[in-house]
Amino acid sequence: MTDDTTCSIRGCVRATGIPLALVALVFLAGTVPALSAGQSTPTISIETDPVAAGETAAVSVVLTGAPDGLAGYQIELAVGDPAVARFENASYPDRLGLTTDPVISSDGGTITLEAADLDGQIQPGASDVGLATVQLAGVSGGETQVTVTSSQIDADGGGAVEPATEPTALTVSPDASTETAAAVAEASTSASEAAAESAGTASAAGATEGDAAGDGGEQPTTGANGSLPIMLTVAALAVMAALAAKISRQP
Repeated sequence: MTDDTTCSIRGCVRATGIPLALVALVFLAGTVPALSAGQSTPTISIETDPVAAGETAAVSVVLTGAPDGLAGYQIELAVGDPAVARFENASYPDRLGLTTDPVISSDGGTITLEAADLDGQIQPGASDVGLATVQLAGVSGGETQVTVTSSQIDADGGGAVEPATEPTALTVSPDASTETAAAVAEASTSASEAAAESAGTASAAGATEGDAAGDGGEQPTTGANGSLPIMLTVAALAVMAALAAKISRQP
């Protein structure tokens, strides 16, 4: 075995005869993780803004990256609570050459989208690829989640793309007329409760006064408004009438 030693002003370096292929393999092993770290996983992102009850908001559905291009896709979106918001419709970007009408469930809770890039408009390496714009209608005040429940995305050449998904929160504010009606109903209820409380207090006071009057015995029926004074008045009038008739018959 030959012992080759190279000397210079920095010292001597001994060559041990390590194969060049092994050195190249070690170099690639150190660089591959770095290359992988620079490539992010494509994600289906749903971009929402707050919406009022009774109004409709446009929601963008975006694929953050298409490393190998995009041939076509089929995805399903869902809202967590259709009583807060529901799907109404959807539209596709013009560069998607073949699209299918959106399929919406009866309660508006899910929507299925399907489209294809026939003309190769979405090239490998594309980013922020718009897949569709969904119309979401606010139903009542509250908050719900919009999620991707299933997805099938094909790259150019037929390879499958398995993107991550990001659910997003949708806030629906109450309708102004609904808030006004609720405020009026609350005020009416409060007024009714106050009136009932006042009536109950007055009734209790009347009962107390009646009890106090009853402590001295029952009121006689011969008072100012009783029946006895009326009978006496009638008898007096009868006597006076008889006397007048007697006097008129005297010569």
